[in-house]
Amino acid sequence: MRLRRTHAATALGIGAALALAPLVAIAAEPPQLGGEYVLDAAGALSAAEEADANKRLAGLETDGDIEMWVVYVDEFTSPADSAEWANATADLNGLGTDQYLLAIATETRQLFLSTPVEGGIGDSDAIAVEEAAADALRDDDWAGAVDAAADELEAQSAPNHTIWWVLGAIVVLALIVVAALALVRGARRRRAQRDAEEKLRAEVDEFRTRASGLLVEMDDSLRTAEQELGFAVAQFGPGAVADYEKALADARASLNRSFGIQQQLDDAPPETLQEERERYGEIVGLLEQADAALDEKAEGFERLRALEQNAPQVLERLTAQRAAAGDAPERIAAEMARLRETYASAAIDDVDDNADEARARLSFVDAELAEARAHLDAGETGEAALDLHDAEQGLGQLDELVDAITSLAPRFGEAEKRAAEMIAELEADIGRARSLADPDGRVARAIAATTEHIAAARENLAGTGRTPLRAAEALDAANDEIDAVIANAREAEEARRRQLQQIDQNVSQAQGAIASAERFVGTRRGGIGGGARSQLAQAQAALDQAIATRDTDPAAALVQARRARDAASQALSSARRDVQSYQQSGYGGYGRRSSSGLGGDIVGGLIGGLIGNAVAGGSRRGSGWGGSSRGGLGGFGGSSRGRSSSGRSGRIGRSSGGRRSGGRRF
Repeated sequence: MRLRRTHAATALGIGAALALAPLVAIAAEPPQLGGEYVLDAAGALSAAEEADANKRLAGLETDGDIEMWVVYVDEFTSPADSAEWANATADLNGLGTDQYLLAIATETRQLFLSTPVEGGIGDSDAIAVEEAAADALRDDDWAGAVDAAADELEAQSAPNHTIWWVLGAIVVLALIVVAALALVRGARRRRAQRDAEEKLRAEVDEFRTRASGLLVEMDDSLRTAEQELGFAVAQFGPGAVADYEKALADARASLNRSFGIQQQLDDAPPETLQEERERYGEIVGLLEQADAALDEKAEGFERLRALEQNAPQVLERLTAQRAAAGDAPERIAAEMARLRETYASAAIDDVDDNADEARARLSFVDAELAEARAHLDAGETGEAALDLHDAEQGLGQLDELVDAITSLAPRFGEAEKRAAEMIAELEADIGRARSLADPDGRVARAIAATTEHIAAARENLAGTGRTPLRAAEALDAANDEIDAVIANAREAEEARRRQLQQIDQNVSQAQGAIASAERFVGTRRGGIGGGARSQLAQAQAALDQAIATRDTDPAAALVQARRARDAASQALSSARRDVQSYQQSGYGGYGRRSSSGLGGDIVGGLIGGLIGNAVAGGSRRGSGWGGSSRGGLGGFGGSSRGRSSSGRSGRIGRSSGGRRSGGRRF
């Protein structure tokens, strides 16, 4: 659309420009152009020069049916790029076909000609206009820049009567260019092939060197670690270090396989560099993976050693913790009774036996501490360390059992608060929905269903026997339903905001469900199989994906958040069934190897899992596996970092539809 001017608008534009000229001579954002062709926000022109410039630019429309506006500012800002600033100004003022805008920054000495999205002169012609203006601007001839740009724009826009002669010349030139391009392409292709081969050869050399060093380092490390394993068996017994022994065996197998690959490379080198790189890369991958596994196990091994070295002090500390936790069953029972006076949530049923579980943990810890004391008295520090490790894990589980109860009241309170907020929001949604067109009755049906959900939620949250989690979930579902109706009639930004809100609500639900399932599995792991654990892992992975994609792909994030919530619920259901079957099988006791008969289930679910959990902090160097401070292992070669090579950022407004980029200084 064209920018049309009236006498009143012209007077207003001149008055505003003169009044504001002393104030706007600073970095400027894209402005409204007003009623004249010249907007001098930098004070570059005198009143007479500005009048002459407007007259000259008005002649463009009269003589050639083209228009050009000229804007002077001190410097461009928001955006600072001259092309983006000029294009943004053109878009802001709705400039259309055959309408141009020349933007000039007097302080930073930049200029750019914004051309129409459709039609208009080509890029090379636009550059010619810019150069004509720049010639005048280099001498600080601010008014002359207008005349020069207008003259050049007229010349570039004039009809070309020699078009057929030019076309003939173009055809001849095209034939010459095609032949030249064929030669250039061939040369470039050969050069690219040489460059690729040189790069691949360098990679082969790098991998060969890395593989050679890793083979030696891993062999030395394993020899030392295998010696230390023998000492560990003597100290703690074979059962306590079985995981470490397996890690060593796996690492030795990887090392032997790597030696075999190296021997094949030495005996019969591959025919291509790519094959050679892949074989050396296989060696590097095998050894780095083996190194990471060894480092993971080494941390748990060193923890046992630390317990052995400080066994008397650890025994005193754990004995004090045991005394402080002695009333855990009573605290759990009291909190359960208080919760049941108000709530009837299934979440309470899930932890109904936590008091009994807490008593079992206390008995287990007592037995382990007694055995540790006896082993210390006998000078058997290795056995004492194992007892202390088990007692420490038992106390940790006791804390989880208490936390599973004490965290319910805040969780219920949060659910009630969220439900109240959701009711208010749904009522507002109903008000907005009533103003929408309803040709097929879908809006009316959504309003009726939402009203029923609100009434049911209010009844649920009143009096005793409340189930706030269930009420909040029902309201969330109602919110999804009415949102689907409202979204069809709302602006995209509003729809996105509410979608993000839905994601956050579902993420919150998923986090609560995962936390409940984690506690249930963590405190009953001896009787829970792999199915529930796998579903719980899937729930966590979906939750992580939902959080990661919340802002970039809200639709996918919402799907993942709901998937996480549902998977966590399924995991909890599976875990309940596993525990029920486990208890019915007659293996509900807790015991390990002590004379008290306690510990079998705990250690069965702990020694293989909890010791592993102790090493979940990641890889470390200089471990008890001897010589494991391996400079190249686990991270050999470092990460490949580099600067971004991207060019300018994308243009704003309609520039993506055809306005050109570029710009120059003068």
